[in-house]
Amino acid sequence: MKKWLLVQLSILTLVLASGFAYSQESIVLKYNFVKGKSYTQSASVSNNMTQTMMGQEVKMLSDIIANSEMAIEGVNNDGSATTLFSFLNASIHSSAMGRDTTIQLKDVDSKKRVVYSTDGKQVSSLNLDSSKVNTMMGSLNQFSKLIILPGKSVKVGEKWQDKTVDSTAASGGNPLSTKTTSDNEYTLVGKESKDGKEYYKIAYSSTMTINGKGKMMGMEMFMEGTGKSEGFSYFDPKSSMVVYCESNAELDMSIAVSGQQNMTIPMTQSIKAVMKLEEK
Repeated sequence: MKKWLLVQLSILTLVLASGFAYSQESIVLKYNFVKGKSYTQSASVSNNMTQTMMGQEVKMLSDIIANSEMAIEGVNNDGSATTLFSFLNASIHSSAMGRDTTIQLKDVDSKKRVVYSTDGKQVSSLNLDSSKVNTMMGSLNQFSKLIILPGKSVKVGEKWQDKTVDSTAASGGNPLSTKTTSDNEYTLVGKESKDGKEYYKIAYSSTMTINGKGKMMGMEMFMEGTGKSEGFSYFDPKSSMVVYCESNAELDMSIAVSGQQNMTIPMTQSIKAVMKLEEK
């Protein structure tokens, strides 16, 4: 029971795991993909979870660090791009009930080909060697997602919306299949400097609903929950790419178990995620 909860924690962390001054200044917010360019992406996710099982409160802490690459293979007339996304390695460290566990995924070399539109949405995707992906990492599709842009000129203070649905299938180490629906709102804040460079800051907020179901040892399991997230991103006007994202999420969930044992497992999660993108 505790092992699969740790697996589910990692998956939901990835799924969840990937947004003042007002003026008339405007900027075209869309991705400008260039054939032949490659980028490295680093992501770090920290998760603090508290759950109550059979009257006992259990706290779990986890930290995930993952690295990947994105190569632009071709660009179409409409600006959409075919990219080769490569997941390289990851480290998962967890602490629960006085025990520390570290899992190292090295030389994973899991690849998928993704076609992106200029607003960052995935037009299509194809896993090239999913069999090499360690199931403890859950859905690695989350690492190939881009921040959604409006794809047009936007004035400082303007907003745009986007809705996403993320699904994970049950696997050997995870008995639950889950679906997370997020309603996202973005706001162009204005210019801001970071590390000596000037970017356009995009703030975002999101509300989430989570549903899941599955079986384990003959018992039926159902998950439901809600959450809120907020954060910001930096858009580089020179490369027309989002190069930095930071978010914080708070989730309230429960898992109902029926069968040989009937119980409800409430849990809360606090998740912080940071993503950095750099041209190679």
